Amino acid sequence: MNPASLTSWLLSQATHERLYLAHVAAMVLLVLTTSACGLAGFREDALGPAKSTLGTTGFPPVQDQAAGSGPQPWLGRRLVLDEPFTHGRVGPAQPWGWQTGAYPDCRTNPDNYKLDLLSKRALDFSDGKLRITASPARDGRWQTGLVTSGDSCSSGGLGFEVTTDDLVMARVRLPRSNAGAWPGIWTWREGGNEVDLFEWHSDRPHTLEFVNHFRGDGKYWTDPAVVDRGKWLNVAVHLGRRQVTWYVGSTRGRMRVVFADRFGVGPRFRAHLIINLSVDDGRLHASPQTSSPFAFHIDSVAVYRR
Repeated sequence: MNPASLTSWLLSQATHERLYLAHVAAMVLLVLTTSACGLAGFREDALGPAKSTLGTTGFPPVQDQAAGSGPQPWLGRRLVLDEPFTHGRVGPAQPWGWQTGAYPDCRTNPDNYKLDLLSKRALDFSDGKLRITASPARDGRWQTGLVTSGDSCSSGGLGFEVTTDDLVMARVRLPRSNAGAWPGIWTWREGGNEVDLFEWHSDRPHTLEFVNHFRGDGKYWTDPAVVDRGKWLNVAVHLGRRQVTWYVGSTRGRMRVVFADRFGVGPRFRAHLIINLSVDDGRLHASPQTSSPFAFHIDSVAVYRR
């Protein structure tokens, strides 16, 4: 995903103190350039009062779900992907690849503000979870890791795709790093079809980013009680035809609706899954301030389908 030239100009004019504001403007401009529906905007609105009606997807829209009421959006669905990461199934003829066509040369992506140098050595499964560790590499880059179900530059993956109306769920632990850590779970297919289950930057430790790049809508969601460095989270996204809905909770039983967009993914959406730990290069978010490695833990990923 490359920002438009106007975005680059805006960023170049920003002072150091206004860098975050430039990032917000850049994201809005990205919506303008990528969304056929026009400017959607990223919303910081709070949850509204609880009501009894359901949204068009069959799940309560954000204003209709009372905080802490514990929705169970997986009910009535069958499990089509269940990955507990108890084994390192990465490589040719395995479910996951470790490179991605979302990066121009499959392993690095400096134009997207990343210091990443993807390496299979950054992936570890020894404790029954996937641990992705970022550590300093040559030329100022950081060796880090990624797994994807497809479009992997022939590094593995069996081509699994999520589709319209799927529910994607994950349990993760955020890195403990004070700066530079940029974990995320997102979808990708042939240069697009990106929907972010979540992204997080360690210099904004209490905020998750939810974005439907495919149709153009998103939100920065902040909750210090749930989101912080080193915390475990349950995150889910329902890829509805007319509405994408995000859920977050400290445990599966405490998940709640935190955002629902206004566009959905349409009737024929499909994309591969990507789980990664990127490293910020300092232009939009703070780069690592020390050479100490940091890690992103993924306990499980599951996909439910009707």
